[in-house]
Amino acid sequence: MGASSGALANTYNLDIDHCTGGCSNGTLPFGTVQVTQNGANLDFLVTLNSTYVFNKSTGFDAFAFGFDNSPGAITNITAGFSAGPSPTNQDGFGTFQLGISKTATGGQSLAFTVLGETVAHLAFSTNPPGDTPVLFAADISSLVGTQTITGNVGGSTLVAGVPEPATWGMMLLGFVGLGFAFRQQRRRVSFA
Repeated sequence: MGASSGALANTYNLDIDHCTGGCSNGTLPFGTVQVTQNGANLDFLVTLNSTYVFNKSTGFDAFAFGFDNSPGAITNITAGFSAGPSPTNQDGFGTFQLGISKTATGGQSLAFTVLGETVAHLAFSTNPPGDTPVLFAADISSLVGTQTITGNVGGSTLVAGVPEPATWGMMLLGFVGLGFAFRQQRRRVSFA
């Protein structure tokens, strides 16, 4: 059987709509945030669904998040994005420790690495009254009918994991072993 990669990956849905007029065009969640522990660093992959794109950063960052400690540098950022101002405010979700800005509207994928950080230190936004606490927020555009709607979406819902191939292999091997043991037990003849 193959060995597991050992990397801890969590995937979160961006599923809370705070766009004025609503960004949802019937395709939810808006996207996902995959956070993978890669040794002493965290790799992020933010993927928007096919009907949404990141907004150019003017009033808000394209993506915002934070930790409950002081993280290391943000590196390996997808072209067209850069480390934004810190802290950053996202309408409807409060203040985040870190932000990623975008130079032009467009694109559905963002990848970057945070050095010297762990999944356990991800933290919810700090909120003025009436805001919704979330782990992540993204400023997006969506075509709803004939109108382009823009605004912030957020999320912190952990998506249920799918077992890795090595786990499936071990389960299959266990079931084969149980079947073999059961078959051998039935073949034994008792002469009492």
